[in-house]
Amino acid sequence: MKLKKYAGREGSGEFRPMTTDEVRNLSYGRHVWVLTRQGDARRVKINGAARTWKHDPNRLEVPVKYGLYEYATFTESDVAAGRLLVEVQPDFKVLAANDIE
Repeated sequence: MKLKKYAGREGSGEFRPMTTDEVRNLSYGRHVWVLTRQGDARRVKINGAARTWKHDPNRLEVPVKYGLYEYATFTESDVAAGRLLVEVQPDFKVLAANDIE
């Protein structure tokens, strides 16, 4: 899906929803993109390890930080709704040897 970054101030980018396995492997300090309620993409910092539970393996919590004073926790329902995003790099055309002059 194509989304504006920071309401268009940083252009736009191509994104896909993050899978549950990717969310479980997030580590402290990594930056990921989130889908805001306004429909644009913003970058947040992972503020701790992704938490899972032994008795309920589907339960998941990911703490994040945005800006100087804003904190949030994303749950498995946010992951299922596609709120955590991965930026997809555009495909580059591979040139054959005879295409190069």
